[in-house]
Parts: sequence; C-alpha cells; structure tokens
Amino acid sequence: MKKLLLFLLMPVLLLGCSAKPVFEQVEDVYGGSLREPGTLQVMVPEKAAVLTAAGDSTGQLYFCDGYTLTVQTLSGGDLDRSFRSVTGYGKNALTVLETLRQGVPCYSCAWTSAGEVGDQVGRMVLLDDGAYHYAVTVMADADRAGELSETWDQILNGVTLSNTGS
Repeated sequence: MKKLLLFLLMPVLLLGCSAKPVFEQVEDVYGGSLREPGTLQVMVPEKAAVLTAAGDSTGQLYFCDGYTLTVQTLSGGDLDRSFRSVTGYGKNALTVLETLRQGVPCYSCAWTSAGEVGDQVGRMVLLDDGAYHYAVTVMADADRAGELSETWDQILNGVTLSNTGS
C-alpha cells in the first residue's frame, strides 16, 4: 500500500516542482527621442508689435494694424486636438482645404467666433511635418475682415517650413 500511495503522490510532487518564471526587463525608454521642431517662416508686417511671454513659449502673438497674427508650434499626432486648440472647433466642424506645401501636408480654414466687442473672423494655415503642427492664424473684427483679405492672403500664402527632420 505504501508503494501505491507513493506511486500516486509522485505526479503531484512532480507537478508541484516547476521551473521559475523568467521575467523580461522593461525600461521607460522609447524608441528614440523627439526631434527638434522645424523653423516656421512667416512674413510679419513691419509695424507689428509682438507680445512676449515668460517661460517656455511655443508661439508668438503679434498685434498688427487692425488684426492679430499668431504663430504656434504644437505637438503633432492629433489634428483634431490642434484644430480645437487654435480655432476652438474640431477639424470635422470646419471646412478644411488640404494641400501640400513643399511636400508637407497643409490645412487651411476660416471660422467665426464671438469676441469681446463683437464677432471675429479668423483664418488659419496649419503645416504637419509628422512630429509637430505649425499653425499661423490671423483674426480681426468681422466688419474689417473683408478689407484685410489681401494682406491675410500674402501672409498665409507665404508660410513655409524649413529644417524639418533635424
């Protein structure tokens, strides 16, 4: 009987003795570091006054003759987030013209919003190099937007991006 009991307990003992699990080391280091943003080139009017901000600012605000000009660099990846951040509207809520500018995807749109003293009209050009979104916007009171159309066309059509992939 002892032999039979030992024979029956042998598989239980063998199954209880298993190899130690092997754990893989995991680090919080990702595939590579994010590259530096490219250089956004914008024609800023001569008499524009720039508002400077302390700290790590990723953009500039210029007060021009009757309108504001904003230049921003945003983290890439989520176009809808960038559109919401810049215009207040999601990408699907706007009529967006998608083109290529020097091989870089370019998104253009216009929108209206309520301002402190009345309705505002804004226009934007956003360039997407894959890692960053570069947005240039112009805004003015709705009653002045028509007369500023040519000036805005010159500014927004001249927006270029260089040094991508540094």
